[in-house]
Amino acid sequence: MLRKTALTGSSGTFFVASRLAYENFHAAVTLGNAPYVDIIVSSEDGLSTIALQVKTNAWAKRTRGRGDQKVLHHLEWHIGERCGAVDDANFLFALVDLKEYSDLPDIYFVPSTQIAAYFKQWPKNQITR
Repeated sequence: MLRKTALTGSSGTFFVASRLAYENFHAAVTLGNAPYVDIIVSSEDGLSTIALQVKTNAWAKRTRGRGDQKVLHHLEWHIGERCGAVDDANFLFALVDLKEYSDLPDIYFVPSTQIAAYFKQWPKNQITR
């Protein structure tokens, strides 16, 4: 089945919001109305907030090798140059691997400071768009 990119992104965003609510956080999905921010997250008491940018991949696992030698090499998501430049302690990325829904999706929370540091090490002409 051909998966629509927008629907893949939406499914990841709503999965993250659902999981955060289950863990007793308030999670407000912005529905594309806030630049860079997909979910605004607040502590249960409302005293702490962070912003999340959700990046979803239907299958993030990338392998190397053939046949019996095939092994997991890395996980991969597309993060654009503008998003990768955001460097703020209260801004996190939620990287979602839907795993083609063969199992519950995995969520990796990564501070934007780490993503920005990664982007800073590459000359602009070498960043894949």
